[in-house]
Amino acid sequence: MALRRLFREQQKLWPTTQQVRWASTAPSIYDRMVQVTVVDVYGQRHVLRALTGHTLVDVLSEHQELLGNEEVTESPEGRGALECVVSVPNEFLNQIPQTKEYLQQLRQIAPSVTSNCRLGSKIILTKEMNDMQVALHEVFPWRTI
Repeated sequence: MALRRLFREQQKLWPTTQQVRWASTAPSIYDRMVQVTVVDVYGQRHVLRALTGHTLVDVLSEHQELLGNEEVTESPEGRGALECVVSVPNEFLNQIPQTKEYLQQLRQIAPSVTSNCRLGSKIILTKEMNDMQVALHEVFPWRTI
């Protein structure tokens, strides 16, 4: 009897389901996640996930065992930096600036450069780039890692 009364008193102190918050309003890692589809030089599609703020070449270098290391090369800037050349769809071209020195770097790395080619180190992933598709370009064979 005493236990029953104690249990009822404890029930009054428990929060009801209306008082408990089930969802958190704090940002999570999934809020910063971006999905990028990469088409390699053989035509195979690879879906990669990365965090906003990372560069595309960092994401590709983390997945070299999946993509192979023919498309990632050393940067002409030196200092052990990595570089890659990708084709970007037209809707994302305005988010990635291009300058004359940028074009010179592209020509040093890749044998064929088109107007949609961009350097992977200059592409900083943002939430607007979610579900972006890029195609890897071949680089000069003597420049690969």
